[in-house]
Amino acid sequence: MKSSLNIALVPLDERPVNTRYPQMLGAIAGANILLPPVEIRGSQRQPADPEAVGQWLRKVVASDREGVIASADYLAYGNLINARISHESLTDVLPRLQVLEEISRLEKVVYAFGLITRVSNADGSVEEPLYWENYGTRFYRYSGLLHKREAKALEPDEVEALRQLERELPENLIADWLHRRLRNHTVNLALLDMLARERLAFLLVTSDDTSPWGMPSHEKAWLESWLSILGSRVQSRLLVHPGADEVGSALVARMICENRGVSPVVCPLYAVPGGEEMVAPYEDRPVRLTVEGQIRACGCTLTHSPEDADILLGVFPPSPVRTEFCDEFTESERRERHPYYKSFLAQLGVWQKVGRTVALADVSYPNGSDPVAMELLLAPDSPLAPGELAAYGAWNTAGNTLGTTVAQAVCSLFIEGDPERAAMQKMFLTHRFVEDFGYQAVVRKQVRELNQQRFGQGNPNPDSAEEVFATGVAIEEGLQRILTEQLHPVGVGTGLRIKPGSVRLPWRRTFEADFDLIADES
Repeated sequence: MKSSLNIALVPLDERPVNTRYPQMLGAIAGANILLPPVEIRGSQRQPADPEAVGQWLRKVVASDREGVIASADYLAYGNLINARISHESLTDVLPRLQVLEEISRLEKVVYAFGLITRVSNADGSVEEPLYWENYGTRFYRYSGLLHKREAKALEPDEVEALRQLERELPENLIADWLHRRLRNHTVNLALLDMLARERLAFLLVTSDDTSPWGMPSHEKAWLESWLSILGSRVQSRLLVHPGADEVGSALVARMICENRGVSPVVCPLYAVPGGEEMVAPYEDRPVRLTVEGQIRACGCTLTHSPEDADILLGVFPPSPVRTEFCDEFTESERRERHPYYKSFLAQLGVWQKVGRTVALADVSYPNGSDPVAMELLLAPDSPLAPGELAAYGAWNTAGNTLGTTVAQAVCSLFIEGDPERAAMQKMFLTHRFVEDFGYQAVVRKQVRELNQQRFGQGNPNPDSAEEVFATGVAIEEGLQRILTEQLHPVGVGTGLRIKPGSVRLPWRRTFEADFDLIADES
């Protein structure tokens, strides 16, 4: 059995999706993923210490790390949120990327990833500049109209709408927003420069919560315009597509594949005819292109022939409603998509029964599993065995789901009979079902309603340890119930349970939750 691969990961931020997921996926394939020490990682609006992170990276790479995967946002600004809110200048942040140049001279494999900064369509400042609380939706509209103006695509009524927004939005805030975007765009250009000079082995630039019209899409087009100019030598080592929090996992899979000298062949299959052309919420292109981009990001080769594939990737494509699932969709979804889902699961079940590697990505709705699809998948007579899937995902955006699903399927190819790797594969698959279905699609709503009754709001007061603790207790009870009553009977997580007291709210809110699974000794 090939010896372990050692990878140093500079994550996008400290949340489990960016730290724990890549480590768990690496363990499935026998790779050791080393992260910056907790004490220098930062938390939410408190950035990591960029200088300390750079020194840590130099130190670990000088020892036994064969490869590096690095977030430019973390190196330059301290984390994802600070890329959106910090006031540091370009001359402050650019020198922090110098560490990647130094490491490349040591003949280490260096992958980097940068983010095209999002424009959030909400009046809320949890992850944005404080003025987003009052102006967020107007800045989102302004962003889209600016892009349309530059593309000479403004409709007559939009000309006046743009002028009105320029009167409503304070001039100093517009300047602050645009200057920060210019700084961040220049950092991405610096990454492209390093790639062209072969200081980076691979570069992935993703669009965070994007849309067809807006400054993120405009900036993406600027970056992509360099591809045809720089030629095939750069094109083969650069990808640009929607995504963010899945990138660390995807690049771990890619580096493992490169280390093994393989490129697994993946065939995407779609549950609904024509669904591959739907544009998912928070994205700017047909989901087919997101699927293909995530397959390539994970170091794989695309095919449309199931017979030639190492991995069959089943995809529940975006619903035409293009929003999160709500209960009133249930009957129409059953009527319109249920027949397709039944035949699709039967098709995948045939492949699974003959020993093919089958993964399932549910991007019907953002932020959780499609309940209609889960009714069929978790039914006692389901033709597809969920506990035997190579991967499952249904969290947050389509790019998030697809990146982690393909990454897990890839890593599962390298278990090689190792019982510890097989145990981690089972653990991660169970984690995905419990979190993406159990929490995001079911328990989160229940807990928010409970919190509304007892605290007067869906999220706990982040400054109240009592409210945060009570929320965690309710989540644990709900997740254990899902695991015991719905997942165990169909072979998912058999012999596992939620570790008592392990539920954590990384940012002291209910949007995301983390937890541990342990052997059930009862």
